[in-house]
Amino acid sequence: MKRIGIMGGTFNPVHKGHLALAKAAQKEFALDRVIFIPSGNPPHKAAKEVIDKEARLAMVRLAIRGGKTWTASRLEMDRPGYSYAVDTFRALRRKFGARAKLFYIMGLDSVNEILDWKKPLELFKLCEFIVGTRPGTKLRTFRRLVKFPPLRKEVDKIHLMELKEDVSASAIRQRLKAGRSVSALVPKTVGNYIRRNKFYK
Repeated sequence: MKRIGIMGGTFNPVHKGHLALAKAAQKEFALDRVIFIPSGNPPHKAAKEVIDKEARLAMVRLAIRGGKTWTASRLEMDRPGYSYAVDTFRALRRKFGARAKLFYIMGLDSVNEILDWKKPLELFKLCEFIVGTRPGTKLRTFRRLVKFPPLRKEVDKIHLMELKEDVSASAIRQRLKAGRSVSALVPKTVGNYIRRNKFYK
């Protein structure tokens, strides 16, 4: 049975926290491969905050270059309209078949908002969730969420992983706007790409 991890997100920009989560998830859950899928038109993000999707994909490809079991996909970027996770996992299920085990890798902030997503309960029929938490993260909101009746019976499909890294894309954008270095937070190739294109100024 193939075990496939899906790293979805805006990747605005991709950073070392994303890579650390993917690496830890792959090791902990014995994933055969990890697919990074940048969102094309994320429904919950302000358009002015998100740079061009082709640039975000280019940064992801730079970040994962050389990884034998990590790939980047245009699946959401080439689909018209908003990028909804349930549509993505329906497509992945058709592609990989019923025997593949799919894991949706994300941060705690994302899973805490899952009831606002399109058809969130259907997602639990399509995949399991690997959720990365930052050091010192308070789980109060998450614990309340999984007590909610529709999710209570699905709680065993949500796996928490505490990471050492404490990196966020919003903090990186703020540092770049202030003219501060982000070399410790993003891969060198991504940092060079951001500087060349003057993103997030």
